Amino acid sequence: MFCTGCGYQVPEQQDFKFCPRCGKKIEVAVEAPLPKPAGGELLPQMQALADQLNVKTEDKRKRILIVEDDLFIRELYQKQLEMAGYNVDVAVDGLEGREKVLTNNYNLALLDIMLPRMNGLELLELIKKEPTKKDIPVIILSNLGQDSVVEKGLSLGAINYLVKADITPMEMLNVIQERIGK
Repeated sequence: MFCTGCGYQVPEQQDFKFCPRCGKKIEVAVEAPLPKPAGGELLPQMQALADQLNVKTEDKRKRILIVEDDLFIRELYQKQLEMAGYNVDVAVDGLEGREKVLTNNYNLALLDIMLPRMNGLELLELIKKEPTKKDIPVIILSNLGQDSVVEKGLSLGAINYLVKADITPMEMLNVIQERIGK
């Protein structure tokens, strides 16, 4: 059986509800992945078959970018969000975060403030000045909880400011779901 999202061959002897590789819900068992031509669209006959089988051919999950330099925290948040059904990208520093924001579409970004190469406040300011990216909701997730830093982040356009030490991953997930849904 193959995942219709990424083409991964899911082991048949195990009862998977989600693809272990991409996290997409396995809705229909198919014998081979649906090939896509260079343009990315399915051929009309294949699209008709996919429609008949109720196979989703696009990833409709909401996409979130996590910009966090701490490996443990980054992976913890990534796993929590992926298990909740989100498509998650990660960046380990501000410049990588900048590159990903400018080249991809996100439904939300989680930014740490203390980052190498470009701090989170600089990245937030860049996002909010970019006409095609300014509407991305940004949540700052930092250990810096001083009033002046919180005020600066909110004044630059963050929709929320969460102090890592004061919030659990589940509480963070609830904040995200309140902002952008599931």
